[in-house]
Amino acid sequence: MERPGLSGFLSSKSDRFLNQLFASRKITPRDAAEALEGRPGFVWLAEKADADELDAAGVGRLVVLKMHGMTALTAPPKELRLPEAEIAEVRSGGDLDDWFAVYSEVFGADPSGRDEWARIHHVLGPSGDGSLLLLLARVDDSPAATGAAFFQPGLVGLYCFTTLEGMRRRGLASALVHASHEAARARGIERAILQATGSGKPAYVRVGYREERSLSVLFSP
Repeated sequence: MERPGLSGFLSSKSDRFLNQLFASRKITPRDAAEALEGRPGFVWLAEKADADELDAAGVGRLVVLKMHGMTALTAPPKELRLPEAEIAEVRSGGDLDDWFAVYSEVFGADPSGRDEWARIHHVLGPSGDGSLLLLLARVDDSPAATGAAFFQPGLVGLYCFTTLEGMRRRGLASALVHASHEAARARGIERAILQATGSGKPAYVRVGYREERSLSVLFSP
């Protein structure tokens, strides 16, 4: 999608993480809402927005989020506490079913998103160009946590890290981050980036990430 001051992609009718737009200048909340075309998604802003702007525009579906842009090196940690879990790459359709079950339960994703992720994984995953790695943590053979790593030359981006509520505080997220870093090192990549919520930020600090800047985002659930 391209329009003055705003570009990106609208890839899904229902999955917000597959709809991401990026502003190159100040845009109004109404412009952002119109660009999303009624879909859930994120509009990453060039300038900070506040809730008063949304009220003035009468755009009820949009929420202002503060995200934290963070970076880390992919070097192995000096100490690594392994959880009692299996960390594996998603390869089969069954693996993808398990990955999406965790992802959708935590994020409330529409069930139709499973087929969208299957198409993405087919093109970008191990049977495609290899730029996307989906990771799944299982505890006692049950799917418990997810992660995704997207590789570009010299850089890996971490996305979709989530853990079922009953499986939290077991080190699963840290193990998934380290598995992503390990895969990046195998490709000669030394730098990782991610965008964290305020509640998620401490978990990434514990595994070596540091904040580079705060990011203002309009979110349509």
